[in-house]
Amino acid sequence: MQNGDISDCCQRRREILKTGCSIVGSGIVAGCLGTTDGSSSGDTAPTSPPDKQSMTEDEDPTPYEVTVKPAGTHTFDSVPETYASFPGAWMDIAMALGIKPSAMMSLEEERLKYYRALPGVAVDLDSVETLLDSNDSEFDKEVFYEVDADVHLMDPRILKRYSGWNDDDLEEIEHNVGPILGSMIRFPYERDPYYTLYEAAEKAAEIFQRQERYDAWVDLKDEVFAEIQSRLPDDKPTVGAFIIDFDIEGKSLRAAEIDAFRNDTRTFRKLGVNSAFKGDTYVRYKEIGYEKLLDVDPEYIALIDNLTTENNESFQQTLQAAKNHETLSELTAVQNENFVRSAGTNMGPIIDLFSAEAVAMQLYPDEFGEWPGSVGDVPTEQQLFDRQRVADIINGRV
Repeated sequence: MQNGDISDCCQRRREILKTGCSIVGSGIVAGCLGTTDGSSSGDTAPTSPPDKQSMTEDEDPTPYEVTVKPAGTHTFDSVPETYASFPGAWMDIAMALGIKPSAMMSLEEERLKYYRALPGVAVDLDSVETLLDSNDSEFDKEVFYEVDADVHLMDPRILKRYSGWNDDDLEEIEHNVGPILGSMIRFPYERDPYYTLYEAAEKAAEIFQRQERYDAWVDLKDEVFAEIQSRLPDDKPTVGAFIIDFDIEGKSLRAAEIDAFRNDTRTFRKLGVNSAFKGDTYVRYKEIGYEKLLDVDPEYIALIDNLTTENNESFQQTLQAAKNHETLSELTAVQNENFVRSAGTNMGPIIDLFSAEAVAMQLYPDEFGEWPGSVGDVPTEQQLFDRQRVADIINGRV
């Protein structure tokens, strides 16, 4: 099918959506190149009825505008039901609102552990299309046409950077497929603009017209963090945070300023730890050599995103390698095995709670209990938030 044919087909579908005749079933709307029978497997997230303001049964729905910087403003004639995204916070934000992805740039099984730890909430990888075959693949606009997502939860600057597309390419996708509305929140990209986690979540709630679920999330996270913070000791440890990998073999490590404007270190800010690497709040990360690290010698070393990307076995291997290292073994954190895993890049409202619980248990086991090594193995009596309440919000029972 040529791009022109795909474009015409997708345009006809969008005319159908405007009349309110969309197909709602498993949460994936039938597109131009295929259909869905509305069935779902036991492993897929149950699709609950949309909030009242997001119903599409009205013959003449009221258009509404949503502005997401830097992407701009888009007017929706009907509530989007499908989305495509990068692996990251926007997927977890949408999942928190009860909407699983139609397509992702890539998606790995290990990253889905948080949803599998919730009752009745999961993502079936078989139902999620991929926009790239691999990290080495080129971006193909035809794949975007075939996926035919109602909205793309992506920062257009990031999409341009990794795809090599220009503004005309982005405008083509927006005009023929769906708007590109997203913003980089891992850390400020090109310094401006930047949304906090819940500012971005509020934007997604506007896009999908699910403000009731957003409000429920705000109430829940306020309660959970108030309870955790009330139990923290006055004397907080100093933590040296590193991005994803703690490069044992390299001579330089990528350190993060915990107190900077960034979402991936949010867990440690909420727990009030002291940052070992003070500096420019707009720097993505700092290259820290062994000599500098030994000079700082933080009480704890934090591996940001390790909780998401790795399992406990591989984490233990990293710790053991540091203990066996000629130089790194001199660090106080290594000698005391004070390595901490947190979530980061993918952290939306759901993962935010799991990360806070995991880090609280790793830093303060006497108060919160011993960390078992996996988000799915925390004993019920030690859980710092109610899994069922989270699932109820996701499924619209608010």
